[in-house]
Amino acid sequence: MVSEATSLEFRVNKLEQRNRRLKLSIFPLLLILAGTACSGMDVDPAGDEASLTMRSSAAPSDWETLTDGSIRLFDGRLIPPLPELLGVREQYDLRVKWLEKKHGHLLKMMRQHGVGAWIIINHEFNDDPATEHVAPDLVYVSRRDLHVFVDAGETGLERFSSYGRPNADHARLFESLPTVESETGGGDVGARLKAMIDRYQPATIALNMGGDRGHNSALTHDAYQFIVEALGPEMEQRLISSRELIEEYFDTRLPEELEHYRQLVLATDILAQRALSNIVITPGVTTAADLKWWFNQQIADLSVGSEPWFEIHTAIQRFEPKIGVTIPYVHPAPDDLIYQLGDVIHLDTGFNYLGFASDWQKVAYVLRDGEDDVPEGLKVALYNAGVAQRAMLMAPRPGMTGREATIETIAMLQEVDFLPSLYSHAIGHHGHALGPSINARNMVLGPAPGVYGGGNPAYDSVLRPGSYRSIELSATTAIPEWNGETLTIPFEDDAHLTDEGYVLFRPPQTSWYLIR
Repeated sequence: MVSEATSLEFRVNKLEQRNRRLKLSIFPLLLILAGTACSGMDVDPAGDEASLTMRSSAAPSDWETLTDGSIRLFDGRLIPPLPELLGVREQYDLRVKWLEKKHGHLLKMMRQHGVGAWIIINHEFNDDPATEHVAPDLVYVSRRDLHVFVDAGETGLERFSSYGRPNADHARLFESLPTVESETGGGDVGARLKAMIDRYQPATIALNMGGDRGHNSALTHDAYQFIVEALGPEMEQRLISSRELIEEYFDTRLPEELEHYRQLVLATDILAQRALSNIVITPGVTTAADLKWWFNQQIADLSVGSEPWFEIHTAIQRFEPKIGVTIPYVHPAPDDLIYQLGDVIHLDTGFNYLGFASDWQKVAYVLRDGEDDVPEGLKVALYNAGVAQRAMLMAPRPGMTGREATIETIAMLQEVDFLPSLYSHAIGHHGHALGPSINARNMVLGPAPGVYGGGNPAYDSVLRPGSYRSIELSATTAIPEWNGETLTIPFEDDAHLTDEGYVLFRPPQTSWYLIR
C-alpha cells in the first residue's frame, strides 16, 4: 500500500498548486496542445475494423494493425500510421526553392556581421557542413569546390562557384568564378578566386573557422593555407571567422519549412512509439542491439534517403525488489543487454530528412508479472518531467540570450520537490544545431560567457523567432515503491519558437508507454 502522503492524487494536487504559484497553469499547456491529441490517446474511427498482423514474437493480443495503418496496443495506446514523406527528387526540388529564398536573406546577414565575402570550401570526401545548405544538394567530388558570396554594394549579393559540372539549378544560382590564365592553366581555382576578390576588394573575408563546433570550425589547415597562398599574404589580415554568420543562416527558418519539419518529427515519434512496445521488445529476449538495428532498418525502409545522424541507443533503470535497491543507471545500454521485466527503458533517437534532423527521447516501462500499470511513484516521476518540460516551453522568448532563457526557466522551477536538469539545444539542419543553449544541469547555471576550451571566445546568441529547438531535459524523483531511491525521466521533444514561447511539433508524452 502507498500512504496518503505519497499517493499520486496527493502529489499531483500538491504539484498543481505549486504550478499555479509558478504560473505553470494548464491553460498555456492547452494552447501548446491546441488542435492535437495527447500521445497514446488518439481516437481512430476505423478502430472496429482491425486486422491482426504479427511482426515479432509478441503474443497476438499484444497489438493489432488497423485498416488505416495505425496500430492499437494491448493497453489501448494508438500509434498513428506513418506519414507520406517526399521522395529524393521531390526533396531536392523543394530544397532548391528554399535555397533561393534563403539567399535572399543572406546579404542582410552578411552586413549585420561585417562580412564582405564568405567563402565555403568543400573537399572531396570531406564536405563542409555548410555546402549542402548554401548550394544545391549535389555530390561535390572535385579536389576543391568553392562557393563564394560577395557583398557587391549597390549591385547586391553576388554568388560565385568553382564547381565544374553544374546542373541547371546550380548554374542559375551561381556564376562561375572568372577564368584566368595561370601557370597551371585556366582552370587554376586559386587564381580564379583571387581574380574575383581583386575585382570586389571586400574589407573582410569570412571562413568557416574560429567556432567551437564542427559546423562553424570545419575549415582544414590545408584549406586555410590554400586561401592565403591564392590571395597573397597581405590579404590574410582580412580573413575572419564566419561563426556568427553561419549560425544565423542555419538558425533562421522559412515559414514554409514548418509543416515539412513536422512530418519528420511525426515519423520519428511513430517509430519511437513502435520501438517502445511489444512490436519490437519481447522481455527476456530482445537486446539493445536488436532495437537499435530495428530502428535503423525502419529509417532505411522509409525509402526517402534518410539515415540516423547519431548512434540510436537506449538506457535502462530498474528496481530489484529482491534486494531492495536500484541498479545503476545504464546509459547507454550495452548491445548485449536484454530487456527485463521491471525495466524503465529510455530511447534516444533521431534521423535526417529534407536537410533537417530530428532528436527524440521517450520512456517505457516493462510490466512485471501481475502488474497492469506502472507503480504510482513512476506516474509522479513522469508528471514531474512534464512540469520541467512545460517550464522550458513557457519561459523563453524571442530575443533572449540562451543564458537569460535558462535563468527564466530556473525561476519557474525553484520550488519543485524533484531535481530538474536542463540541457536544451538548437535543432534544425543538424541534430545538435548552431544556436544558443538553455543549460542548467541539475539546476546549476553554467558560467557566464567567457572562453571555451581551446581559446575560442564563448558566444551566447539570441533565440530567433521561428527557430527550432530540442526541448531536452530530465527530472529525477524519489520513488516510494523503490524504497525512496530515485528515477530519472529524460524527455526530448522538438519545438518551434513563437512570441508566447516554444510550441511542440507533437504532443508530449503524458502517460507511460507499456510493454508486457
